[in-house]
Amino acid sequence: MCLKPQSPPRLSGILLLGLALIGSALAARTPLALADPKPGKTTPGKKQPAKTKAAVAKCCRRGNVAFARMTSASSEQTAENHFARHAVDGDPRTRWCAANGQNGHTWQVELESAQHIRSLRIHWETAGTAYRYQVDNSVDGTKWKTIVDHSNNKTPTRIVSHTVDAPGTRFLRVRFLGSSTRKWASFWEFEAGTQLLPPLPLALTRSPAALDDVIAPDDVQVTMFAQPPQVNYPVCLTAAADGTLFVGVDKQGSLGHTLGQGYVLRLRDTDGDGQADQINTFAKMDHPRGLFFDNHKLWVLHPPLLSLFHDDDHDGTADRQQVLIKGITTDQLHKRGADHTTNGIRMGIDGWIYVAVGDFGFVNATAADGRQLTRRGGGVLRVRPDGGDMEVYSWGQRNIVDVAIDPFMNLYTRDNTNDGGGWDIRLSHLLQSTHFGYPSLYQKFADEIMPPLADYGGGSGCGSLFVHDLRWPKTYGATLYTCDWGRSEVFLHNLPRNGASFDAHQKTFLKIPRPTDLDIDGSGRMYVASWKNGKFKFTGPNVGFIVQVTPKGFVPKPFPVLEQESDRQLVTHLASPSAVYRLHSQLELLRRGAGTGRVEQVARLAADKTATDYARATATFTLGQFHHSSVLPQLLLLLKDNTTREFALRSLTDQNKRLKLVPTAPILDALDDPNPRVRAQALISLGRLKRPDTATHILPLTRRDPKQPAPKTSAKQPLHKQADPGRVIPHLAARALVDIGHVESLLKALDGPDHAGALWALKSLHQPKVVQGLIAKLSTQRDDTRRRQTLTTLVRLYHREGDYTGDWWGTRPDTSGPYYDRTTWAASDSIANVFRTVIADGDATTSTHLLEQLTRHKVEIPGVTRAAETTASENEKPLMPPKIDPNNKNQIANRNTKQVVNESLAIQGDVAQGAKLFVAQSCSRCHTTANGQKPKGPHLVDIGKRSKPAELVLSILKPSDKIAQGFDTYLFVTTQGKLVTGFVSRESARDVEIRQLTGLPIILAKTRIEERVRQKPSMMPEGLVGNLTTRQLADLMAYLQSLK
Repeated sequence: MCLKPQSPPRLSGILLLGLALIGSALAARTPLALADPKPGKTTPGKKQPAKTKAAVAKCCRRGNVAFARMTSASSEQTAENHFARHAVDGDPRTRWCAANGQNGHTWQVELESAQHIRSLRIHWETAGTAYRYQVDNSVDGTKWKTIVDHSNNKTPTRIVSHTVDAPGTRFLRVRFLGSSTRKWASFWEFEAGTQLLPPLPLALTRSPAALDDVIAPDDVQVTMFAQPPQVNYPVCLTAAADGTLFVGVDKQGSLGHTLGQGYVLRLRDTDGDGQADQINTFAKMDHPRGLFFDNHKLWVLHPPLLSLFHDDDHDGTADRQQVLIKGITTDQLHKRGADHTTNGIRMGIDGWIYVAVGDFGFVNATAADGRQLTRRGGGVLRVRPDGGDMEVYSWGQRNIVDVAIDPFMNLYTRDNTNDGGGWDIRLSHLLQSTHFGYPSLYQKFADEIMPPLADYGGGSGCGSLFVHDLRWPKTYGATLYTCDWGRSEVFLHNLPRNGASFDAHQKTFLKIPRPTDLDIDGSGRMYVASWKNGKFKFTGPNVGFIVQVTPKGFVPKPFPVLEQESDRQLVTHLASPSAVYRLHSQLELLRRGAGTGRVEQVARLAADKTATDYARATATFTLGQFHHSSVLPQLLLLLKDNTTREFALRSLTDQNKRLKLVPTAPILDALDDPNPRVRAQALISLGRLKRPDTATHILPLTRRDPKQPAPKTSAKQPLHKQADPGRVIPHLAARALVDIGHVESLLKALDGPDHAGALWALKSLHQPKVVQGLIAKLSTQRDDTRRRQTLTTLVRLYHREGDYTGDWWGTRPDTSGPYYDRTTWAASDSIANVFRTVIADGDATTSTHLLEQLTRHKVEIPGVTRAAETTASENEKPLMPPKIDPNNKNQIANRNTKQVVNESLAIQGDVAQGAKLFVAQSCSRCHTTANGQKPKGPHLVDIGKRSKPAELVLSILKPSDKIAQGFDTYLFVTTQGKLVTGFVSRESARDVEIRQLTGLPIILAKTRIEERVRQKPSMMPEGLVGNLTTRQLADLMAYLQSLK
């Protein structure tokens, strides 16, 4: 379609408005002709404008005999000023566009005289589109001859050159025959030459990426660092300390399946003007998702592998690959694509690489030291840089793409909890051992999970970075940054401390199309990647760009060559105001080893009370990584200092080989520390030590501090969407008790004041002696409240989570909990017998409680009646398209779509009438409009905020143009040969709930499904609003726009 620059393209959602793609893809921008000596560079000597506007110059005049000549066209988009004459005005900001999207439109130009034309060049509107057309010539404008025939063109090209031999040409005509992406007849410039046309300015041959796409604060400078054709599809990046940038390119996107589309580019800016001028391929691999570079080595997360690529000869190209982890995903990577696979990596100053794991999870991930792990769902994994000691750090998130790490080893991420249910973004503080509960606990058992810092509603989190560079202004220099691909924004978060965690804060830093990742180098230059014009798989060239961001007036200084620095200089760098300096100086010190007094120098900095807290933290974590006999005593001394106690606790228990040597007493003492962050770390450290005698000391910390009451809840603000600082310490205590697993201490505690905390831990311990102990306790408990709590724990233990074999739960997993794949185990029969006894006992209050808990936990036991579940009855009548009166010219079905769109957008609709139409037109059969409703089709609770009016109306009229992510239509073939078509509204380990074409739900057991095949058309048939008038459509639009 032909649209104004800066406006969105046609977007349609599945069903009535399933615009699952938050923040729709932006339309092609006006190409800018820059008088540049090289791609991406401004003219030497010319000052760049203060704002992000790029200088625009004329083009296409020299050698062009069509320039400024008389033109005509079969139609023009006059309302948008897209006239025929603009195609020969030499201004690349203006164009001709036909009045509609029909094929057969023509445009022609009359030359000054009949001439021998030997070359043509057409600047079509949109990149990534294969335009089909013919070019004819004529001497008199009546008799025509075809000199270019592109009627079967399948190659997407925006600027097309043709060599022709056309003597006696006075008239040239372009006949538009269609395009591969339904774009209209539209081009920026048309050129004709009697000789070979001269080369275009390099800027015109670049991607339509422009700094106009980026909106930054007034005190922030943005430059275009790299763009197509040199850099395309940038999915991740990392900055070396010296400013060399490594960019992971994946043309498969998130849902593509064509192998051989991935590689890592190495970009350098050799003249310091903020734009890359040396670009080469560093290494090739499929699905690059996370990068880190140090000392001529590049760590690359490219599922199913985490690899280390070595540049042995230092020539800027990898010479060999070392696999550190294999199998760090599942077969879903090849079946579905990479959108929920393992993603970004970050190096911490504690000597671990942290890996963001999407909810494909992994099956038999095998590290270099032979350690294997299998895990369902998403979270954070960590591993040593050599591939050793792989372990789970935190878990229970959905599809995180990256983690950020602050100077004190706090981890953060931006996640969302669903596809189509609002895409609710959770900003989370990731403490070791925590569990965030997705999908089985976070909604119905939210009091047991680690709470988020905030729930920000619709979005799609990508890269994240904590910038600690105090050379930047205060607002920006000690700040968490997160990319939101769905909102096309980079947010900054200045998080104030609250207890063991933080309070939330969010503010827009950049507005940039589809940001994917960001990083900062040792000189203080930030880099941000954009996926502009990109979709979910390869759609042609000219996708994305990379900008460099610095504060205005900031003067970057060269990063030193650390290999040439002395030990003293490196230790000094550990106190640098730049986290990049500190990290890479630490790595260089550790490479040199513990000899020649390095341990003593680092220990002195850690103990220096005049040093900054971040310097002392860095020194403490560096000290903990040296392999030397003096390290343990030095760390124990640092436990006595209020500033370093937290970091020393972590360092003491971070090396698995050191755990047996760590004394218990000083860590137990830290449980009483007045600093909640110290108490939190002491709990984490005790969980790692796993010493049974510590359980009784931990139990009191499972109690909530009365000074931090639980948040109030409501239908609009359920518990799982709220921050809850008072739950952090109790949650960590419960997790530590589970890790220690001393059942005897927990059972003994059931008679004391910490019985609730003991039961909290016992719920996660599926051991026969746990069940035996709880059953025995029932026989002696006389307090009805405690007896009911014991029964609830036994209900939880009746099932366990099934073993994970890679059978992903899809984009709409069952969230009813407390398990996704409920499986009985050895003690289930014993538990069932106890329940039968309780029911037979006849105590009404206890029986009622038990039945309620069995229902809540989805437990069905023969002979035990479950509590009644109240569910809203479905409308059993199948959905039928409304009848159209062919004689009613006011009905939408009888009118031109373009006219309907324009008229409905111009009318001020009535929200109340639109709400009635939403029900009358059966929209409510497949859509939810309020949080808490049972999932059906795309969730519209904030559709007015997520989508623009033009996108909404087109999604109604043309629902199959773009299917909402997570709501693809599937054909299910059952083992009995039955065919069921619809989209998945819920999926569990045993069955799939499908919303059929009729609008009615059906549940199929997975054992009955022989095959499921994705279908191209949308579930929503065209014409569901065909009986409405444009006035009524405007009313419906007004109602949808009110959903914010």
